Amino acid sequence: MADQQATMHAWLSDRYGAWNLGLTIASLVSSAVLLAFVFASDFVQRTTGVSADAYQWVTGLVAIVFFCVTLVGLVWQPAGRAARHDQAVRHYTKAKYEVGRLLDAASGSLDEGSIKRVEELYLDDRDLPRIPEGKFLKLKRWHKLKVAVSRELDHDFSSVRSIKRRLKEGREPSSPDQ
Repeated sequence: MADQQATMHAWLSDRYGAWNLGLTIASLVSSAVLLAFVFASDFVQRTTGVSADAYQWVTGLVAIVFFCVTLVGLVWQPAGRAARHDQAVRHYTKAKYEVGRLLDAASGSLDEGSIKRVEELYLDDRDLPRIPEGKFLKLKRWHKLKVAVSRELDHDFSSVRSIKRRLKEGREPSSPDQ
């Protein structure tokens, strides 16, 4: 379960990180274009033959786009969301590591205190973001596919894309003998 939770949160962290990067780039580009429009207005109007009114409209539209992109980034806060999901990845990865360490060290003799400690570590998730209900099944499928592809890569040196395609089509996984 911890591995699945880590995968889900990693996917969400990557997704929000990509949105943050996109919004940041859009904001920077639109502000640079707006700045260029303001400083080069006379030159651009003379060389392109654009009327002063059309130029003002374009400048105004770029300013609106810049403001909207900035506003969306400030309200939605994809960077913060990405960081919180990254924190969840670290939490569940640590829990998985502790379970593995406990099982390796115990060799069949688990004491109740160690089990309780790992259980408390796993369940101490009050500060972590939740997986949105509408994304849970999609992310669970993503995790299952990731695990299946990873197992295939242990003995199949095909491209990741071809392994994914084969698994999605429901064809039998290749055997280690092939």
